[in-house]
Amino acid sequence: MDIIEKLKKLGYNPEDTAILCVDCQNGFTLRCSDELPVKGTTEEWINSVNDFLNYAKKNKYKIIASKDDHPKKHISFKIWPPHCVKNTFGNELFISHYDFLIKKGTTENTDSYSAFYEDFNSKAPTELENYLRKNNIKNLAVLGLAGDVCVLETIKTALEKKFNIIVLENYIKSVNEKNMKEILEIEKLNDEVKII
Repeated sequence: MDIIEKLKKLGYNPEDTAILCVDCQNGFTLRCSDELPVKGTTEEWINSVNDFLNYAKKNKYKIIASKDDHPKKHISFKIWPPHCVKNTFGNELFISHYDFLIKKGTTENTDSYSAFYEDFNSKAPTELENYLRKNNIKNLAVLGLAGDVCVLETIKTALEKKFNIIVLENYIKSVNEKNMKEILEIEKLNDEVKII
């Protein structure tokens, strides 16, 4: 049974469920070895993500994408190598379909791992929550990069905001190479999310 059929069988239908693609950008893949490539982000894996999204779109699921959209001198470059700089190949999404786009970390001194915030420290929101509420989305099927960083923080925020979370494990890769089940167990979140 494919993942879309599993979602439907579990009651996660297009009317109240969206696919959230966290930071599916070239800068986090093996396409950009000088940025922040996550192990396992091969062309085959990228193609599998796009195949899934094509099928999700055919089945009327809304697809939401988030992306780091950093200026050349971004605060996160003190911790991480420069990545996903505006107007570069690394900044581009590797997914072919989305209905709504969230940008985060767009100015030199703002940053957030969670797709719900433009800046985590000030809690300046992106438009994600408004979009979800406006479209009556209660459930988020989450995929993307990296599982132990931005995907995890997005899941935590979504749970705080009372969204139901379905983790699409095959379409998530992590810096620490742990699978999402292990990551969620460490964070004591495994009882709060569904993994398929």
